[in-house]
Amino acid sequence: MPRDGTVGALLHGLAVLDMFSQDRPVIGIGEVARHLGVHRSTASRLAATLATAGYLEPAGGGQGRYRLAAKLAVLGEIAAAGSELPSVALPRLRDLVSRLGETGHLGILEGTEAVTVAVVDGWQTVRMHSWVGKRSPAHCSSMGKALLAGLTTADLLARYPDPELPASTPATITTRDELEKCLADVRARGYAEDREELEPHLYCVAAEHRGRVAAAGARGGGDGGRRGPCHGAPDQRAARRSAGHPRLGTARRLAAGEHGELRRGTRQA
Repeated sequence: MPRDGTVGALLHGLAVLDMFSQDRPVIGIGEVARHLGVHRSTASRLAATLATAGYLEPAGGGQGRYRLAAKLAVLGEIAAAGSELPSVALPRLRDLVSRLGETGHLGILEGTEAVTVAVVDGWQTVRMHSWVGKRSPAHCSSMGKALLAGLTTADLLARYPDPELPASTPATITTRDELEKCLADVRARGYAEDREELEPHLYCVAAEHRGRVAAAGARGGGDGGRRGPCHGAPDQRAARRSAGHPRLGTARRLAAGEHGELRRGTRQA
């Protein structure tokens, strides 16, 4: 048993579950072994145990491949029902989306990732696809930057000890110094933007309340991969979509929690 009192085998099992994502619905034993740094036989026993307990099930395409089982969907519904934040925020998020046509998101900060906890799909023909549970690097998403802007300097440095940051696109902020300057701009403006920093041809805007919750609108079609306002003045088209745009007023009200309900439901890790 690890010295901190945790159970190593259980941590390994949970790490297996964490490997699955929207883009990775099926995982093989070899992938598990490499990810955990264990022998293939150990990875096989872990997967078999999770399957016996109802958390995994065999997938097609040969032996030793697994997908998540329905038991996790049941647990997910229970977890979602116990959280006040999405239920309180969803009516306002739907209002935001109905007026703008863009996909709306509600998110929280976990470590250096912005985690989506609620999504309302937009009605525009070209729109962003997202899902509850999606994780995005906070330093290159509007929602993440809005959340990071509420942290203290000490907390930010603790989350980003490395001065270099990974790039998702050519427009991504790639140093901690750049990120700190960007977050100062976010605090001054009251909202954050992502102009093709997370994905090409994607523009997002987000507002926050005390670094805890962000509401974001997003749509396909960017501005050619040029860096956003954190790297210089935005072009006129981007400025029209941000400054004074009605999505910002609604997003700010949603993020602030006009009647205080959101404050009671939000959290950061």
